[in-house]
Amino acid sequence: MKRPIDISCNTKHSLVHIGSLDSFDLTEGGIKAASNMLQYFETGNKSSLEEAVKIYNMLIPNENFGGEYTALLWICKYLLDSSSEFMEGFQYNPTVSSWYDYLSENGFEKLKMYIEYKYHFKTIPAMDIEKNLMLRYLEDFILFSNPDRERWEKTRKTLSKLRIRPGLTIADVGCGSGYFTFKLAHMVGPEGKVYGIEINPLHLDYLRKFAKKQNIQNVEIIESKADDIGLKKDIKADIVFSCSFFHVLYAVPRDEKRRPFIESIKNALHPNGALIIMDNDLLTDENMPYHGPYIAKDLLISQLYYYGFKLVKTVQIIKQRYALIFEQFDVSKMENKTDLAKGVISVMSGVSLVRYTLADADPELRFSEKGRNAAGLFLRALIDKTHENIDAAKAAYEEIIPTERIGEEYTAFSWICDYLKADGEYRAHMIVDALVKDYFDYLSENDFSLLKQYLLNQYELSRDEFQVDEAQPMDSEDLDQLSELIAFNNPARERWEKTSEMLACLDIKPGDVIGDVGCGHGYFTYRFANLAGPTGKVYATDTNKNVLSYVETIRDKYDLNIVPVVSALNDTKLPAGQFDKIFICSMYHAVYVGSIEFVKDAFVDSIKKALKDDGKLIIVDNEVTPLDDAPNYHSSGIDRRLLISQLGHYGFTLVDEKQFVPQRYILIFQKRA
Repeated sequence: MKRPIDISCNTKHSLVHIGSLDSFDLTEGGIKAASNMLQYFETGNKSSLEEAVKIYNMLIPNENFGGEYTALLWICKYLLDSSSEFMEGFQYNPTVSSWYDYLSENGFEKLKMYIEYKYHFKTIPAMDIEKNLMLRYLEDFILFSNPDRERWEKTRKTLSKLRIRPGLTIADVGCGSGYFTFKLAHMVGPEGKVYGIEINPLHLDYLRKFAKKQNIQNVEIIESKADDIGLKKDIKADIVFSCSFFHVLYAVPRDEKRRPFIESIKNALHPNGALIIMDNDLLTDENMPYHGPYIAKDLLISQLYYYGFKLVKTVQIIKQRYALIFEQFDVSKMENKTDLAKGVISVMSGVSLVRYTLADADPELRFSEKGRNAAGLFLRALIDKTHENIDAAKAAYEEIIPTERIGEEYTAFSWICDYLKADGEYRAHMIVDALVKDYFDYLSENDFSLLKQYLLNQYELSRDEFQVDEAQPMDSEDLDQLSELIAFNNPARERWEKTSEMLACLDIKPGDVIGDVGCGHGYFTYRFANLAGPTGKVYATDTNKNVLSYVETIRDKYDLNIVPVVSALNDTKLPAGQFDKIFICSMYHAVYVGSIEFVKDAFVDSIKKALKDDGKLIIVDNEVTPLDDAPNYHSSGIDRRLLISQLGHYGFTLVDEKQFVPQRYILIFQKRA
């Protein structure tokens, strides 16, 4: 019998945070200091740097502990006086000089670019993929190769306690630009070996050039894959080391990618080898803020236990940072444990409790090869509309829908195939619902011109092969918005979600005032407005003004009592004390894992204030399905117990829960007085 691992949930804080969805970490002081650095680069006036130094010295202990500010402060100090006592320890360190030289090339071209775009003095066009990738790379490079990292991390003291000795073979997984790679290489000496393992080509290029220039013989750079660390089968490591990577590995990849990746770590280790993970810890002490990504130790410990890794030692020199040392064990010999304490979540498998999918982190989240082939068949069907091609596209989608993209756009494309084959009478029946007709009219205008462009861009189909007239590229923002419209306003949504049963259980009455938070293109807003009737009112909130314009069109066309509201990530902007029900669909997982704590606090507080005393908060989100369960829902998801626990700390009591399909649950909360 499997042994359940218990995770404490005695705080309102999220147990994992992968990085902000917002710019709330760009505070007024940080922006002002960045502006002063740019002024120096433009004018050469050192008084601007002196002002930046004053600001950073004030901010670092309280605002950005462990962030990039110490790196930017270091650069300011170096430019002010490279011969100062502060700089003496860095003068002949090749990793530091290489870091500085890289950022200062061509008159600090890369550093200026980073500051301009990071702090929103300029905006990168969404379609400029190369520049967006460079910005993300520079953020990692500046942060992780920071010469002053020792100051906050106590790196040397931590490494001294991690069983690292001369002669060992170490695999540094997710090594970035080599901050630890080359420290580990020095520690294992010429008799040892370090494999720097990384997936980002920009990091790989930097690593290879640095190792070659410094003639470092005991480091080999390896390109990894999303499901494999990339070491050859005959290489066995004494230690697999990974820093500031496992919070991403836990929350972002699909389980079917994570499992082989962790198995590749096991295969690379000697039987008596150790897996060492460094990451940022969950902090609940408000006097020690940490706004960066983190993951509670218990999440890693519980998951890795089911992969055959047992924790043997914890090293934690500072509260913000831990190192966990694991050894392998026989999973079949798990002990049985059934006593569960109050306020804990019992974990029974290696499945992550949170899944936050990012298409740029895993291209297959956009489409698989089968999905791409189906898109090609569907595009051909839209172009020539022959029954043969329509049937081929329909068959392709029906084959992959049950196992690959349940609840997303594939069912919409299958529905359009049905429409294309239907006769006039049945076509009229298919679009009798007003919102469905609007949806179809929008996508089919000008002989499906917009949908054809979407298929070409989203699935990277050949324009020459399909010869679509006036084929135009679409940027990522336009693609994302159209993708959401296609998937969420999908006429076939009932098929996978059982929407009508879900709406019936919400008990919406005429006259109800409802807040549809994160309303998107108004799929539920429209239905709520019809259920609440002319005496009721629906506030449709979204941070995206473009989708709200679509909702406004629906409102005006059907004379519905809908109030569009441009919300913020920290505020629903709903009026106080007016709402019978506030509804959040497919969004709270993003709030949980992506919002800084004080942003999430303010967001939930705005919900509480908006509800009537007897009002209900209704959350619909995606289930985290077991690894081997079919069908497997590939979208973002979160274990409902995390939501129930967190909202309990915010003053909400779960009063009911429903589940009509395996991929989806409904939680109904009442706020406590």
